[in-house]
Amino acid sequence: MSDSSVEPSAFRANPVAVYAFVDRFFEALAIAGVEHVCISPGSRSTPLAIAAEQSPGLRTFVGLDERASSYFALGIAKATRRPVAVLCTSGTAAANYLPAVVEAHYARVPLIVLTADRPPELRDWGAGQTIEQPGLFGRYPRWTAEVPIASEGEDGLRYASGLAARAADEALGAPSGPVHLNWPFREPLAPPPSRSAVGEVSETTARNAPSFSHADRSAREEDITLLSSLVRDCERGVICCGPMDSDAELVRALGDFAAASGWPILADPASQLRGDRDGVRAPILSMGDAILRAPAFVAAMRPDVVLRIGETPVSKAQRLWIEASEPDHVWWIDEGLSWGEPSHRATHVIRGGGASLFTRAAQRLTDTPGRARAWCRAFDAAETTARKALDSFVSDPVKFCGLAAAARAVHGLSAGGTLFSSNSMSIRLLDLVHQGSRDRIRVLCNRGASGIDGVTSSALGVAAVSQTRTLLLTGDLALLHDLSGLLITQHEAIDLVIVVLDDDGGGIFSFLPIAEQGEQVHFERLFGTPHGLDLSHVAALFELGYSRVTSADELDEAIASGFDQGGVQLVHVPLDKKSNEALFREALAQMVARIDEEIPQ
Repeated sequence: MSDSSVEPSAFRANPVAVYAFVDRFFEALAIAGVEHVCISPGSRSTPLAIAAEQSPGLRTFVGLDERASSYFALGIAKATRRPVAVLCTSGTAAANYLPAVVEAHYARVPLIVLTADRPPELRDWGAGQTIEQPGLFGRYPRWTAEVPIASEGEDGLRYASGLAARAADEALGAPSGPVHLNWPFREPLAPPPSRSAVGEVSETTARNAPSFSHADRSAREEDITLLSSLVRDCERGVICCGPMDSDAELVRALGDFAAASGWPILADPASQLRGDRDGVRAPILSMGDAILRAPAFVAAMRPDVVLRIGETPVSKAQRLWIEASEPDHVWWIDEGLSWGEPSHRATHVIRGGGASLFTRAAQRLTDTPGRARAWCRAFDAAETTARKALDSFVSDPVKFCGLAAAARAVHGLSAGGTLFSSNSMSIRLLDLVHQGSRDRIRVLCNRGASGIDGVTSSALGVAAVSQTRTLLLTGDLALLHDLSGLLITQHEAIDLVIVVLDDDGGGIFSFLPIAEQGEQVHFERLFGTPHGLDLSHVAALFELGYSRVTSADELDEAIASGFDQGGVQLVHVPLDKKSNEALFREALAQMVARIDEEIPQ
């Protein structure tokens, strides 16, 4: 099938990039165990059809009718118990796959559905063979993805490898079923003149496509053996723990493994690993974000192995360090059956059995140096240096700012208390100031989509059922965004101290490159968004307790008094946006300078 629609000249494909991307996808699909591809003819699907036909290790079948072709693929998948790919052009051609997708869903048959599509600029603009394809198959696919338009570069090829590997694994999951990848393509659709057939599967493809391992409560023996071997062979390993509300068994297992391996844990403030440290001898770092901003330290300390567990950490510095280091092994330990490794560096994915994996691996590592390793000692030293620099900064009464206020808010909670953090700047401040050894608290936050909406309501919900003190650390915009959430305080008895850091708008945007252009781009109006409101009126409107503080001592007193009085107490910390930004930068600069001064040469 074909049509004569032509994209505007401003939207033209780069054929070299497109075919490199699609070639890499099918190479990785073959590595993941796919052997058969069923193709229906069409114009928009040209890159998919040509790449599949020329990929080694794939046998292709061509069927004129998409409905019949998809059922033909279903038969192959049933017989082989392997995922089978089906591909077609855009429009109603894709809609003809629906009956087979439904059957694959209910029969638990692994099917990988590849639908070509018009690019975004042609959708809903009258272009031929264009329908709404994202979500076309409703709830029946196990997983769906809108594939990005290919661009040149290794990052895109890395994504193509991971996309294929994940598609195959999702189709074979428990239970098996269909997955749907929607591929928008711009013209020209033909391959570049110099393109030849794909040769042998490249080493790069094999390296970039992750392998998958499925466990239940107990880890697989192969994974335990491999992890133990990696520890013995590689001193330079790290464990990156993102937000997770893990149980005590997993926390202990991670601690035991880190202590035995000598691989430090970079613990996100919401990982729950900074809080309860009884009997944990592991190198658990709370200053990772500062440490990994230090250029000399980062240059000298490049990991060979990275273990990722939990959701994506808040620290951007950590992510950039891992991506730049190009570690040989990146393991994603998936305890939640959702993908949490957005850098596309995963080489091995283990789904389930994390506590068992770490416990049993630690038991096999009694002969390793553990924390005595020079690698681990360097991280320990950097942690101590950064912490001393930060403590010195936030204890200076002249430098009271958001960072100092966040530190006081954390310390104002008694052991066993719960701190709910807003997103944006609040969670980043918390990442720096929350110390594991001293602040024995539980940290919760809405890091699923990381928005500032509904923060106050979520914190009130936590406080309503908590048996210990609960504190919300939030910003002014997040508070204003969820004002209606405070209505529940009128008819429910809830104890919550709200510490609101008020810099009159979106202070976090001051750290973006766009801020340097200032009023040339109307920065204050579009990003700074000053509201000019007196937040004491919020407290009055909802009959909350209220205190306004301008120093660390006043903040300590207001938090303590708020817990003593009970009910919902609003502790208002007004901050000058520019001076607050400058002090934050100064604190980071001091920590980074101290770390780099002491890095071993």
